[in-house]
Amino acid sequence: MKMEKIVEVGVAVKNLESTSKKYVEILGATPSEIVPVDQYGNLCQMCRIIDVDLRLMEPTVDNDTAKLIEKRRGDCLSYIGFRVPDIDGAIAWLKQNNVKMIDETPRAEDGVRFAFVHPDSFRGMLFKLIEGEHKHRYLPEPPAHKAIPAPARVKRLYHIGVNVTDLDAATQLYTEVLGTRPSAVQTVEMYDMKCTMNRIGDVEFELLGATREDGVIGKSIARVGEGIVHLAFLVPDIEATIAWLMKSEIRMIDETPKEPGIEPFREAFTHPAGFNGVMYEFIQGEHHLFEQ
Repeated sequence: MKMEKIVEVGVAVKNLESTSKKYVEILGATPSEIVPVDQYGNLCQMCRIIDVDLRLMEPTVDNDTAKLIEKRRGDCLSYIGFRVPDIDGAIAWLKQNNVKMIDETPRAEDGVRFAFVHPDSFRGMLFKLIEGEHKHRYLPEPPAHKAIPAPARVKRLYHIGVNVTDLDAATQLYTEVLGTRPSAVQTVEMYDMKCTMNRIGDVEFELLGATREDGVIGKSIARVGEGIVHLAFLVPDIEATIAWLMKSEIRMIDETPKEPGIEPFREAFTHPAGFNGVMYEFIQGEHHLFEQ
């Protein structure tokens, strides 16, 4: 089965309009119109960053999205959506590999067919298979984009950080079932972690395993469990990006860049409070792990 690329990230939000405004004005997202999705009890809006849509979902009833926000005490990353050429074939492949599906037959919406994979099958990760392209109407480029300094403009989604308790088993699962290309295991002492990069298209899953229970990743796993924990964006200039985020009153974990030891990364994390509960990483430099 071939996963063509990552095209969508679901984000559960308390207040769609205020969250969308922040993504547009600070991250340079291009928004679609807000639409009610009555069958799921959500208001939805796409915020496109280069070629990936952040699907913002505000619950209008007491549904699974509302429960997720309550559990995480704020906005949170919900799922990752892959484009597939044949969704029926993708579902058959996953079932053949003993992957549990939420949807064994595809649903349909706005020109696409899609199906969700049960998170139990991928260590807490909720995946969405998508065939076709949404027919969303995107608004004209917002004037606010002009205020974003060129060195701080997001170039693309770079990777998705995922907590795992067994790095080797998780890497094997992603490789054999999703068809990702894995890197060698990297040890990052700064975060008391070991990780692998697992590429699909031009985006990677950064699988994060703890080397110490009382380290950064160990504490994260104890607090929120396995699953998606952050998105990382590639930027031209990390200092300019930090300056822009701080000028925009985004709370930072890192007010100066860190160098984690994976050359030539220089990076900084926003505090989850900066984006209402969602943590983002900004990275200058692209690794060469797949060339080694």
